Amino acid sequence: MKLRLRFNVLGMCCGLVATCGWPALGLVAGDVVIKSDGWRITYTDAGRRFDVERVEGRRESRTVFAGSVPEASYEFRDGRTRLVNAAMCMEADYRKRKVDDEFGRGVCHEFVFSRPGNGDEVTLQQNFYVYEGADYVLTDLAVKGDASLRSNYLAPVAVSSSYDLYAPSETNRMLKVPFDNDSFVRYHKYPMDGDMVSYEVAALYEGEARAGVVFGSVEHDRWKSAVEVAASGNGRVERLKVFSGVSNQETRDELPHGKVRGPEVRSALMFIGAFDDWRDGMEEYARANTLVQPMRRTWTRGTPFGWQSWGVMADKNSFETDVAVAAYFRDVLHPGGFRNRQGVNVMSIDSWDNMSHEQRKAFSAIVKENGQVPGSYVTPFALWWNEDMLKNRICEGSRYTGYDCVLKVNGRPAKLDGAYCLDPTHPGTKELISQEVRRKKDEGFEYLKVDFTSNGMVQADSYYNEEVTTAVEAYNEGFAHFIAEADKGTPMFIALSIAPMFPYQYGNSRRIACDTWGNIGQTEYSMNAVSGGWWTQEFYQYNDPDHLVLVGNDKVKETEGENRARFTNGAVAGMVLVSDNYSLEDKSGRGDARLSRERAPKILMNREVNEMADFGRSARPVFGYAEYNGKDDAAESFFLLDTEKYWYVSVINYTGEEMSGRVPLERLGIAPSAFGAVKELWTGSEVEVGAEGLPYAVPGKDARIYRFVKK
Repeated sequence: MKLRLRFNVLGMCCGLVATCGWPALGLVAGDVVIKSDGWRITYTDAGRRFDVERVEGRRESRTVFAGSVPEASYEFRDGRTRLVNAAMCMEADYRKRKVDDEFGRGVCHEFVFSRPGNGDEVTLQQNFYVYEGADYVLTDLAVKGDASLRSNYLAPVAVSSSYDLYAPSETNRMLKVPFDNDSFVRYHKYPMDGDMVSYEVAALYEGEARAGVVFGSVEHDRWKSAVEVAASGNGRVERLKVFSGVSNQETRDELPHGKVRGPEVRSALMFIGAFDDWRDGMEEYARANTLVQPMRRTWTRGTPFGWQSWGVMADKNSFETDVAVAAYFRDVLHPGGFRNRQGVNVMSIDSWDNMSHEQRKAFSAIVKENGQVPGSYVTPFALWWNEDMLKNRICEGSRYTGYDCVLKVNGRPAKLDGAYCLDPTHPGTKELISQEVRRKKDEGFEYLKVDFTSNGMVQADSYYNEEVTTAVEAYNEGFAHFIAEADKGTPMFIALSIAPMFPYQYGNSRRIACDTWGNIGQTEYSMNAVSGGWWTQEFYQYNDPDHLVLVGNDKVKETEGENRARFTNGAVAGMVLVSDNYSLEDKSGRGDARLSRERAPKILMNREVNEMADFGRSARPVFGYAEYNGKDDAAESFFLLDTEKYWYVSVINYTGEEMSGRVPLERLGIAPSAFGAVKELWTGSEVEVGAEGLPYAVPGKDARIYRFVKK
């Protein structure tokens, strides 16, 4: 991880430093107005309040937040929790210094709030980092005391008095981002007339005009962070907090966030951005994260096209079936165009593969001989044992038992999703991880689906590593060990399945929504995650829409329209692993191999749709406020992918009735003179696009993809 440029209150370097000039503290005698690079930060000494505005030209400005009084909780040796905010402090000091770090060149503006004369009181320091030409500023908050200091809550932005963010409009929205992708959680685009808690990042935006502000954390080494908003009147903010230290059921925690030890405790670095298009803002936020921690870009064999066993075969999988499926891909699907531009197919077997060690080695060898990539499955932080088994050794050769290695919450072994949660810092857990990854490499696998990693992100009573006090610290330690093993020799493709969104640097891909099969309702669930979370492609190489099922195990089989919708879901997300049973000899009773083989040429061999998927990029929502059923947790129907040669406009109909109309070219951002031919890729028909916009007609439970050729 890169080290950010940091100083302590005495002006001494605390990290890698490009500029070490340090002006003396200056006592604030009144208000401070900072105007720099399109930003205005106003400090009002009465009430110790901050306003932040984005300034456009000489007159126009856009309020980002108003009346923020930074606050933190802390405790000393007596264990009593105290709350302090800037308004409670007797003295305020201000200074500034130049910075030149991974975000660029700029100025750090530091405000120090203190209460002299009180022996156990603390000092608060809020920093604002303003960078040349940036559409965002950064801020963090530190609480400082002596070595006994502890804190698990710091809010660099804490607004408790109302202000008008936008003119009232029914299209104004607040984007809620879920902490992980478990338990069928969804993104929400709430009207700006209620409360929400969003995890790590949130956007507040004008739906029709698209202008928006984005708040979020860009450091994920220690804290679980959140954005808390209360709004009214579809444009007025009543309360706003951007803080580190969130802990609740949605973060999979029973305990409060772990306390970070002093003498200085600092929040995560927070992003504060204002944009003409909130979608640009979410992507810029995502890229800002990678300036602190680069994304994992180890995969060089192209967009994953292939097969994943869990969707249909699941626990009835077998060596013979998997070899037969791989042969079908080799002989039929690959020649028919279901492959990436490098000619690669992934063949990934899941849990319950019902294979021996030798069969796995044989499967990998066969797959590689086919020119395919063999994949397998691990759960590094989830222990699938019953309580009686906890007395057993965690793995061969270890001196530790399962009980030794599992996390304890309120004194008892912790479970999540039916599995025990392993302590990522424990040497026994690391031994288990090392043995499992080495076994997968020995068996010849090059792709790993890594599942249930949220089990390693649960706040525990304590950790084996006594220096670790938070779930995020523990997760980082354990996953860093996992990656060190996976990257020995040739790095493996790491496909995160059930997993927190952050930290992201351990996965080449991450499932945007988990447990998604083939019917139109499941397509809508996956597309909800694209509607709200397409931007995660800026720190994951690929957004994984989960296994794409054409013909599953339900008595009522998916229609061809549902197949097109689900496969369009994959093309829109930018990754396509299908999951049907294609083995005519399989006796498990899973799926319908004959029907799947009948559907495959119609769905999987459309070379022009596959070309879109092969870009490996997620399409943006076109509207951002027009959910198909008007509910805040639903998916949008319209998506735009902009490539060098084409614009792709995908339209998915989640209802049983035909939907038709026109999408204005202005809404798509496509000038009438900028394109030539327009083709619908599922029907192969040419489409006339006039000044009124793109005409569309989509049957119930179906999809269409309109490809514009750029001039």
